[in-house]
Amino acid sequence: MIDLHPVHFYIHAEAIMRHWKLSVNAAFFGRQSNGYTEYQPYRALEAKLELIRQVQGIKGVELKYPFDLEDVPLAQRLLERYELTCSAVNVDIKDAAMFRWGALSAASAEARDLAVRRLCEGMNVAAAMGVGLVTTCPLADAYDYAFEIDYARAWEGLIDSVRRAAAHRDDVRLVLEYQPHDLQARTLLGDVGKMLHVIHKVGRSNLGANLDVGHAIFGGESPAEAATLLAQEGRLWYLHSNDNIGRGGDWDLISGSVHLWEWLELLYTLDRVGYDGWIGADIAAHQLGPVEVFRANTRMLQRMMTILGRIDLDELRALVCRDGTVPEILERLMAALMGE
Repeated sequence: MIDLHPVHFYIHAEAIMRHWKLSVNAAFFGRQSNGYTEYQPYRALEAKLELIRQVQGIKGVELKYPFDLEDVPLAQRLLERYELTCSAVNVDIKDAAMFRWGALSAASAEARDLAVRRLCEGMNVAAAMGVGLVTTCPLADAYDYAFEIDYARAWEGLIDSVRRAAAHRDDVRLVLEYQPHDLQARTLLGDVGKMLHVIHKVGRSNLGANLDVGHAIFGGESPAEAATLLAQEGRLWYLHSNDNIGRGGDWDLISGSVHLWEWLELLYTLDRVGYDGWIGADIAAHQLGPVEVFRANTRMLQRMMTILGRIDLDELRALVCRDGTVPEILERLMAALMGE
């Protein structure tokens, strides 16, 4: 079983703010639509990679299984041609045609088996590509109304399904992404506490978390606190960058465009806990095109890292650990922001 007792995990802050490898989600370079209109057309994988190559600073791409990976050798050749690394395989288990009444938690054993099989296939593809990481957001495991589902049975099914998928192979990490709601009013895996509960109950060393910053924000969480909790257990293995206006929807806005201070705190925290994974990106390309919004997101991430790099992180940590220092902290952050 996983030991969930608190541990001391902070590393000594480095003199220079670390910079992370940046990746994008290829799905956002393809068809984008909502209930009213289509914003972006369908694009084949090669066309998506051609656009992604135009985003300076991006070294990795998150590919969707099965859609981007129906021909794995072709995908590998294209990645090599465009000089991109596959940062993660994102497995889709929310197709309404197959998972209308749930996927990992479904009352139907057939639906649960299909969801587990899909994850196992994605793990096999990841291993074949040398990726070692599969992520999924179980949005089909959700509900709208009181009395709609049997919670005990649904959670038992979810835990068992995740355990079976994680046990498929030890050389690939299975990384779950929590989200308060989307397709339905409430999801089972809706916050960082439930994420840690699943990790604890499943008890597999290759199960971890993908922290989507916008999901944490519209779930009422502090992204830095959520990252801290996951890092304390050594299970923060991937991250989706974006921003959100707060409660009410998953808008996938440009990172730091709304919650600049929370984003600076998150990057400071990632540096402190020694996070060394990819920072991916889920940014909605609606009125603006995908190249434009992902360029802006990448530059925002780079500039926020630069702002923190102007600060003595040891001194900042000392201030954070003292009471009543918020005015002084804000003064230093503003000075760094203004280049003073």
